[in-house]
Amino acid sequence: MGATLEALQRLQHIESQLRSVRGQIEAKRRSVQAHQRRLATLERQIADTHELIRQAQADSDRLELDRKAQEEHIKRLRERLNQTKTNKEYAAVLTQLNTDKADALKIEDRVLAAMSKVDDLRKREAESRATLEKEKARMGETQKSVSDLEAKLSAQIKELEAQRDAAADGVPPEALKTFERARDKHDGEAMAQVEQTHPRRAEYICSGCNMSVTLETINSLQSRDEVQVCHICSRILYLDSTAGVAAR
Repeated sequence: MGATLEALQRLQHIESQLRSVRGQIEAKRRSVQAHQRRLATLERQIADTHELIRQAQADSDRLELDRKAQEEHIKRLRERLNQTKTNKEYAAVLTQLNTDKADALKIEDRVLAAMSKVDDLRKREAESRATLEKEKARMGETQKSVSDLEAKLSAQIKELEAQRDAAADGVPPEALKTFERARDKHDGEAMAQVEQTHPRRAEYICSGCNMSVTLETINSLQSRDEVQVCHICSRILYLDSTAGVAAR
């Protein structure tokens, strides 16, 4: 392998280390973001439940007014029943009284159901608020762990960045541009090893995209210190010096 590809491999190794360290921090940050979404969901649920409580309480209050009005109406009917003069009038008032009593029982049932609904919603809201407080406490712990990790890895990142800059200085400008394009395109993985698919046949693929690599490219990698890229994925190709890959 030529000096250019060796320099590129050193650069790739440092880039991979740097990406791994940064990835640890990003994973922690993503956990914070996921936690923030969880908190936002809980807060929306609490707000929605609170609105349902308001509506249910309004329904309960309205039904309670209806119940009291019905009680007053029944009270007046009882008074009227005691004041009736004829059997016909008595029977008519009694029939109305019995009908209104049945209606009053229905209203009473609806009042109890409405009050029970309010109680259930208040219980749900209290449970959600308790969960929210626990999640907020966990969020504080998660945010602290991110800060601690960033502080812990800060010096390592700076050292790796310095190593990367030094390694990049040893790569020819055009090769470096090719490397950076491939790195940005493939999430940091700018290089791909050439693999021989069968030990007895001169058939090769790019390990990055599994597409075929020509014998001309293999010969070029073996004989010249030039950057060769995969014609499909644009990664920089290299041969494993210990594998003994040979063009036949």
